[in-house]
Amino acid sequence: MTRRADGELENDVLRALWQLDRPAAPSDVIDEMQTDLAYTSIATILTRLCDKGLATRTRAGRAYVYAAASSEATLAAQRIRSILDAASDRQTALAGFAQSLDPADAAQLAALLKETQ
Repeated sequence: MTRRADGELENDVLRALWQLDRPAAPSDVIDEMQTDLAYTSIATILTRLCDKGLATRTRAGRAYVYAAASSEATLAAQRIRSILDAASDRQTALAGFAQSLDPADAAQLAALLKETQ
């Protein structure tokens, strides 16, 4: 069995929650992911996501159902901002990010920036 990279399982579980787009039990997440991982493994990941503020949970009978705390786009934006905030040279970090974009993404970003001005 191949070992997953750090955070990959959490990302896969979050992706399943986004796809489901409703409060979901661990068994729903397993079905959405089409995985043979144990129910307890997914439940543990969901609890960790709640602890990190990335998911919410509510009681549904004797169990919990989980939902993503924000959209995928919102989380991606928060992560990008966090990385920029941690950079000692924000301007160079932004320049490096801009230079790493493919032309289509760079054009889309430029159009979005123009709209917000």
